[in-house]
Amino acid sequence: MVRRRRIVDDRADAAVAEDEVATRRSAVERPPWSPAQLIALAIGIIATVVGVIALTKTGIHSNAMDVVRSNGPLWQHTAWLAIGEIVFGLLMIGAGVIPGGARGLMTFLGILALAFGIAVMVDKTDLRTEDATGWAFIVAGALSLVAASISPVFFGGTRRAGYARRREVVA
Repeated sequence: MVRRRRIVDDRADAAVAEDEVATRRSAVERPPWSPAQLIALAIGIIATVVGVIALTKTGIHSNAMDVVRSNGPLWQHTAWLAIGEIVFGLLMIGAGVIPGGARGLMTFLGILALAFGIAVMVDKTDLRTEDATGWAFIVAGALSLVAASISPVFFGGTRRAGYARRREVVA
């Protein structure tokens, strides 16, 4: 008695063939990326590092959060300014790690930074800041806006991987 191997396919109209190999392809799509992501990461890392260094120097004192406590790495800082820089930096890092660049978030953060920089330049005494703070935020906001608006998005192609699959039933 001879045993025969048969291939069984789930489709009703498929023919049963001896040692048939079915090939199925799967597509893996690469996420898009943009040079704006690198700019957002750079701005975010710089702002976070400056804010953390300044916050370690100023400390958090509930009664004196708006008092200039230290000459930070680049300019004078209050605890509120340091906390704001940390939050801004972390949000900008978040915008930079999203594939394709989170242009909406980058644009929003750029507008906020630009507006804050202009506010600092207009009224330094009430905000307890100096010109360097205003210019830094103006440059960061403008760079973020320009990068989000003109940076292209590169879409990767699809990568196809083939493999053979065989289902057998011994009768």
